[in-house]
Amino acid sequence: MQVAAPRRRIGIIGHGGTKNLGDEALFATVIQNVRRRLPEAEVIGFTINPADSRERHGIECFPIRRLEETRAAVTQPSLASPEPNASPNTPEVIGTLAAFRRTVKAIPGIRPLFLGSRWLARTIVSVLAEPKFLIESYRRLKGVELLLAAGGQQLNDGYGGPWGYPFTLYKWTLLAKCAGAKIAFLSVGAGPIDSPLSKFFFKRVLNRVDYRSYRDNISSELMKSMGIKGGHPVLPDLVYSLRLPEPRPAPSDGARAVVGANPVPFFASHYWPAPDPVRYQEYVHKLAGFAEWLDRSGHSVLFFPTQVRADVITIKDIRAAMNGSGHSPNLLTARPIQNLEDLVSEISRADLVVANRYHGILISLMMNKPVLGIAYHEKSRELMETAGQGDYVLKVDSFTVDDLIKRFQAMEANAPEIKKRIAERLTPLRNALEAQYDTVFGLIGVRPPASREAT
Repeated sequence: MQVAAPRRRIGIIGHGGTKNLGDEALFATVIQNVRRRLPEAEVIGFTINPADSRERHGIECFPIRRLEETRAAVTQPSLASPEPNASPNTPEVIGTLAAFRRTVKAIPGIRPLFLGSRWLARTIVSVLAEPKFLIESYRRLKGVELLLAAGGQQLNDGYGGPWGYPFTLYKWTLLAKCAGAKIAFLSVGAGPIDSPLSKFFFKRVLNRVDYRSYRDNISSELMKSMGIKGGHPVLPDLVYSLRLPEPRPAPSDGARAVVGANPVPFFASHYWPAPDPVRYQEYVHKLAGFAEWLDRSGHSVLFFPTQVRADVITIKDIRAAMNGSGHSPNLLTARPIQNLEDLVSEISRADLVVANRYHGILISLMMNKPVLGIAYHEKSRELMETAGQGDYVLKVDSFTVDDLIKRFQAMEANAPEIKKRIAERLTPLRNALEAQYDTVFGLIGVRPPASREAT
């Protein structure tokens, strides 16, 4: 009796599960390309929030960081009757508790002692729990032939410092090598990297992998400057190879041209690693002023998020700053966005797009929308230049409403030519990514798809 060969196992590691649809698009495109080349393979994800990733992508997923065993409970109003012996939250009880807290806080040195003790307790728990998590992660990697890092800005320490994502990648690449897997970092972005310890981790990570490429010259040059051995090829962002879902039917938006607007919480306290409330409000009022001008000049405006938790707060702030026109009928009602199909369906309603976020720009370009980019990082400018739209980029920290209006008017006037130029640029970008996947899967002896071998 012939025994069936075991299924091949391919792992994908990335920022998935944080409600950032750009990261989810990256994860989806890698899954698509794995299944195109190895239809029967078991695809396993390693993400920040595996439950979310499992539901979105339909694959088994595991955490890349140790999940806390105890988490703050999500308090919801109870529909049940109170327990007979429960203490009611009367004003007297609340006042007594508040007075007790004030008394304790007034004791000299008690607050630093309390905070220090809490930090020490958490550190001890973390140190004791980490070996168990590493052993479990190693077992999950056993049998994985190829671990793919799914693009994105993975090489940075802007959120969490060196012990955040830099150390996470250091651990996982070491575990993968110990488990016998090949490792490929596909079109990743880099920066900011401020800590010497982060540079130490990333240098070891990239010297350990079997293949690496970067999605822009800025990232490639940064890695060269860190003294990392070997080549530093630049290839397009992975999302260029994504087969986008078909948009759902859109409501009729009237005769006006629709402008899609994709903001970012620039320096917002609810999102930015180093918030600045003054700069955030300046940014909000600039976009509000631009939206007001669009309304007056015969356009409809459709705001859409790509980070579905953080961006929606900024969209609300912009609408609130629109001097009463935040409720204009020309400010279109956005349909809820929770996944890639929702995002594509909303962008399909737009004739032109003004976008801040990297993948808000990129997915709009893939849908052949003329895009005016407001870049908060030079990677976005390079993205626009690659698509032939380098004339339609402004810097987020220095643009004015007048700048935005003038550049938008120029883009709108040239829209037919821009759409033609975008379409011409997309095919070579996709072909470059196809060749990259052929190279990477060759690491484990997989031949290119028949359609590729014939070319």
